Amino acid sequence: MPDPSGLLITRRHVERLLPVMGLSPAQERRLLALPYPVPFSVAAAAFESVGVDLDVLVDRMGGSP
Repeated sequence: MPDPSGLLITRRHVERLLPVMGLSPAQERRLLALPYPVPFSVAAAAFESVGVDLDVLVDRMGGSP
């Protein structure tokens, strides 16, 4: 897997992922409140804070880890 540490995540990236995350409206607002664009590590920490880590996201998107 490539190193994502240099990637910037935009609000649009997150908006595209929200439908597969199955989050509550409050959790979605929390993710969308970040000051985009943010480094991958900041986005990953925000996703984890609402219960979605990379493995969960890959699973919800229909992939296999």
